[in-house]
Amino acid sequence: MQTRETEGSYVHFPSPVKSYFLSVLAIICSAAPGSVLAWLIVGAVGLTGIWQALATVALAMIFSVLIFAGLAALGSALGITKKGSAKPSVAKPGIKSGEPKS
Repeated sequence: MQTRETEGSYVHFPSPVKSYFLSVLAIICSAAPGSVLAWLIVGAVGLTGIWQALATVALAMIFSVLIFAGLAALGSALGITKKGSAKPSVAKPGIKSGEPKS
């Protein structure tokens, strides 16, 4: 049940401790293989020095995000995380965006 305090919050799991632990675990499980994959690809291309570092960082971010998205989809499909927990913000009638609320 959503309360006013938790409405729109970013909690995927029933327990906040489980949420933090599994979020950190998912980040590590996506960052490590993403970084290694990027390093192997950039090394195979033959870049060295600062260009290798910059290309590795850029590719590692892309690969890590793709792996994280895959893990998030897998967690949702297996029922480990809540489905559809992020609620889109809906503008209320009569309030224009950028206008202060009264």
